[in-house]
Amino acid sequence: MLASFSKNISGNMAVIFAVSLMMLIAVIGAAVDMSAMVKQRAGYQHMADASVLAAARSGETKRKKLQKIANNFVNGNNFTGDDIDVKAHLSREGRLQITLEGSYDTAFMGLFGKPKIDISVLAEAPLAASEPVNIALVLDSTFSMSGNKMTALKAAANKLVTSLEAAESDALKMSVIPFSQYVNVGLANRISPWLDVPDDYQDRSQVCRNYRPVIGRDNSKCRTVKYPARPASPPKTCYNDGVPYSCGGRRARPAGSYQSCPKIYGPPEQRCRIRTKNYKWNGCVGSRNEPWNKRANYANIKIPGLLNISCSTQIRPLTNKLSDVKNTINALNANGATYMPAGLLWGWRSLTRQQPLVEAKAKYSRNTRNALILMTDGANTKSKNGKTHNGSDALSANDLTKTLCRKIKADNVEVYTIAYAFGDITAKNILRNCASDAGKFFDARNSAELQKAFDSIGNNLLKLRLTQ
Repeated sequence: MLASFSKNISGNMAVIFAVSLMMLIAVIGAAVDMSAMVKQRAGYQHMADASVLAAARSGETKRKKLQKIANNFVNGNNFTGDDIDVKAHLSREGRLQITLEGSYDTAFMGLFGKPKIDISVLAEAPLAASEPVNIALVLDSTFSMSGNKMTALKAAANKLVTSLEAAESDALKMSVIPFSQYVNVGLANRISPWLDVPDDYQDRSQVCRNYRPVIGRDNSKCRTVKYPARPASPPKTCYNDGVPYSCGGRRARPAGSYQSCPKIYGPPEQRCRIRTKNYKWNGCVGSRNEPWNKRANYANIKIPGLLNISCSTQIRPLTNKLSDVKNTINALNANGATYMPAGLLWGWRSLTRQQPLVEAKAKYSRNTRNALILMTDGANTKSKNGKTHNGSDALSANDLTKTLCRKIKADNVEVYTIAYAFGDITAKNILRNCASDAGKFFDARNSAELQKAFDSIGNNLLKLRLTQ
């Protein structure tokens, strides 16, 4: 009987089917649960990303306050009512990490001893104060920028500042460096240790000359003097900072004559007068000797202040008060010739943490993103001549411009350049190569394209990016 029972296999198929069905259900259930868990995890990641950005943008730097902001954000956006644990961590570099921990309640896998699946997601972003952005606006304010050009520049630069104001971050700082032949560092810096400015003074000297006064004419010896007709001569073309204008020329004069009578002189006399000449510093600075004219830092080599020199609007060092930046932009006035090295050097200095300008110092200054925007409407027309910039060697000025561009980029500064409404190919190539890459050079042929250039630059700056 036992032998016959062991040989009976009529119920095996039912057992095999039951086991297979259970395995199939387990696989399908696991797939359904995994799909739902992945969806829930994606929701957690979205909340983590958004909460870390909200906390990082807040301007807070204390972990507990950042934790509270993240908690409030997650609680306000946890529409499913999940039990989510929020943890905030600050790295030494000033980066905020937000971790969300929760679990997914399985629908099928609980039948097989897996009622929950743990979920953990991480998002990281730099604090607004930990990764500051410093931007130097190096703006051509030479004579060639007169009129509509200057109006367009002010509008475009102000719009850039307005767009960056929306970031509402104290870590955003901007400087404005107007330049022409020289740069104006401001009268208040006269006593700064890095500057060498002679005292203002007045030169008073007595000038005497001997002469014989005219006491009359000898009418008995008058004669008629004839002069020929003079044809008109056309005006010439003169240049101011590369801008042509009409000069000279004269009107036609017909032939004519006049009476010439000899002068009668009295006895010799001596006349004296006091000649006064004032020597005054207007805030303008020149260049140091080689190689210091290619270096940003002070290093105990003083920068020369120049007397009786006129220059551009006073520079505005780095500041997070962007209304002051706009005030400086609005105060720009056009005069003088073009010497790009002056603007580049002081733009670079405004981004460094060393004297002469130290406004770039900050708690997390080593994480700072530095950018320099150079806008000019023409080629170099002046060059270094000792301490002054009254030379006319454009090749020398171009070489120095190239050198400074290389050094600035090597100092981890993003360089944007804008050629505004001029056709000099050599100067445009210098600006193109000065930019950090091809996408950071803009050839703006008119005011509309100038605005586009500043808009594009603004879109590349101050992007608070997730790093995880």
